[in-house]
Amino acid sequence: MKARVLDRADVLKIVDTLRLEGYEVIAPFGGRGRDTFFDTVTDLNRDQIRIHLPNPYYPPKRYVFPHIERLLKIERNNGDLRVEPTYEAPKRAIFGIRSCDIAGIFHLDRFYLGRDFRDIYYENRRKNLLLINVACTDPEVDIGEECFCVCSDTGPAARDHFDLQLMDLGDEFMAVAGTPAGEAMFTDPIFRKGTKAHVAKRRAILEDVRKRFKPVTTSWFSAAISDVTREKILEKTWEEIGNRCLECGGCTYVCPACTCFTATDRQVGPNEIERVRIWDSCAFGGFTRMAGGFNPRRAVHDRRNRRFFRKLAHYFIQRELSMACAGCGRCAAVCHGDIGMPSVVEMIRRATVEVEKHEPVSH
Repeated sequence: MKARVLDRADVLKIVDTLRLEGYEVIAPFGGRGRDTFFDTVTDLNRDQIRIHLPNPYYPPKRYVFPHIERLLKIERNNGDLRVEPTYEAPKRAIFGIRSCDIAGIFHLDRFYLGRDFRDIYYENRRKNLLLINVACTDPEVDIGEECFCVCSDTGPAARDHFDLQLMDLGDEFMAVAGTPAGEAMFTDPIFRKGTKAHVAKRRAILEDVRKRFKPVTTSWFSAAISDVTREKILEKTWEEIGNRCLECGGCTYVCPACTCFTATDRQVGPNEIERVRIWDSCAFGGFTRMAGGFNPRRAVHDRRNRRFFRKLAHYFIQRELSMACAGCGRCAAVCHGDIGMPSVVEMIRRATVEVEKHEPVSH
């Protein structure tokens, strides 16, 4: 990967250049208190873009996989039906996307584009999406109590799947190109060649930042993957997790790697119907309900079982070459029942240790 450096004062010129090239640029902004969010850059808010800030809870995956998306419309005219697919392919760039969200979008790529069938709606949005990653280097601001990207090997600096990565070195930023599109940006005179000292400084910053994550959120993650894969989790553990679940779906809606959706038809005019797909959640009671009304996973703990098996089991990681958990910690931040991924991993580990303690030992 080619790398360059640029002055801190020139970083937002990247946004200006992309806008001049016709991109809709999405960037992170800060609100009141902890409130942070991604929004479209305009002339009015351009100077309010923030490089370092707590990761917004609502993931930027919605710009490639919208929360509500029209798939097609059906028009009825004098007894005739006309079906018209709705394809959107906006030219869009996400500036300031975190490494965990880069991993989330890569997982969506593997799910929607990586196998026998390709989702054309997702593909159209994805092919025109430029990702400008900003590595998390400010432990006081960028890294939250719930972050555990070092466990899922997705951060604090993404290794790949971005077009351009920016890392704050102090007075300067280092830019690393991950694709030809990112490398093409180096023709701008704001970029210049770096030195070995820049590379060494980058390495030292990352080494320091990796030590700043909370041990409680980074313990036993790989052990939980092993236990879930080998189906060693006791039913009473899933029941304990299920009893805490309020079935709100919040964990799903803030997850950058969740892929589930439902489709529905709704009337939008006297002679017009549209089909839309909407994010769905395995937390909802009707998620697994079949057409005849039978629900094989009516009990909430069965649906929690499904969620964490889908996230952690080696079968799915191997099938998609990507894990459906990016280590962003959003599920832990929004869950009222304290069954976000870090807590569940800890509960699984405690239960497994308890079982192993009572296993017979031959002498």
